[in-house]
Amino acid sequence: MAYVKKTPSGTYQLCIRNRMLPKPLWATFDSKAEAESYGQQLEALLKQGIVPSTLLERPTPKQETWTVTRCIVEYQRHNALALSEVKLLDTIQPQLATVATGYLNYDWAESWIRSMKRDANLSPSTIRHRQGALARCFDWMVRRHPEIMVQNPLRLLKRGFSTYTPDDVAFLARQGRGPKFAEERDRRLGIEEEARIREVLADRPVELTFFILALETAMRMRECYTLDLTQINLEQRTIYLDRSKNGDRRQVPLSSTAIRALADHMTNDRAAIKERSGRLFPYWSGARAVKELDIVTRDLSRVFALVFEAAGAPTLHFHDLRHEATCRLYEKTKLTDVLIARITGHRDLRQLKRYASLRGSDLASHLW
Repeated sequence: MAYVKKTPSGTYQLCIRNRMLPKPLWATFDSKAEAESYGQQLEALLKQGIVPSTLLERPTPKQETWTVTRCIVEYQRHNALALSEVKLLDTIQPQLATVATGYLNYDWAESWIRSMKRDANLSPSTIRHRQGALARCFDWMVRRHPEIMVQNPLRLLKRGFSTYTPDDVAFLARQGRGPKFAEERDRRLGIEEEARIREVLADRPVELTFFILALETAMRMRECYTLDLTQINLEQRTIYLDRSKNGDRRQVPLSSTAIRALADHMTNDRAAIKERSGRLFPYWSGARAVKELDIVTRDLSRVFALVFEAAGAPTLHFHDLRHEATCRLYEKTKLTDVLIARITGHRDLRQLKRYASLRGSDLASHLW
């Protein structure tokens, strides 16, 4: 049983009585929310029969302290993670390399989020992604190594933690900077824009095939450029992706346009594909390390940015093709959200809806 009381000095005392504890636990916190949160976390552990070693009276060895880096390394070693998760953790790791688990509390969590806003000036979505990746790592630590990490401080953050507060805005303003806001891209590809892009790529058949493949399948850039012949079955009209961004496997159906483009490419570029050990496109050197693939993605994004600029569509990004392809699946087929999610590889239908920004004129045509 746990209860919290306010002291004359303005702090809050937490008392927990439990038959698994050698004596009642008393702890002092600056706020009532922190005291209640810690009490809930500890009571949850006690219900599972777990008593943190620091609360036992018998002599115990000195508590081991890990760094955040070691937590991340162990988490990656014992779990099969999606490439996106690995990339996020690899980005986080250098920033928190020397932070010891003994310093991981609510104040640290708030400070880390604040530094991502004020120092790095990251967007709310990027902050949420990084917090989510590290929080999942810490969740595993709490379950696997409760003697090292009793609670996950990142789970104590309030909803909306990634939004820039008035204090953050004022801080950035004093430095001549502004806050980042969460923006959902809803860029659609116009018919005339597509025609001009095809014109620019007319004498670049490899890039044209790549463009058509992305536009017809809603595949991500990395999923496209890592393709090899073993993944393509033109007779069954499918592409098999053995590992996508989120780690899932899926089959992508091919439209008639995509089949024609792939068939022509595989016929005309037969010798070069054979020389590349069956790899469909020349961009990928065969490296599988996440950082090396990131370099390919970056370079290929620049290539298409120049193509789109030459075609008079400088605001178009390559990832917008995935957005456009998803919208076209809604417009041209009667497939349900679930079936479209199986094609695009979205686990959460809420994420899928972000891509389904249909043109107002197309929606109006369905009204009477």
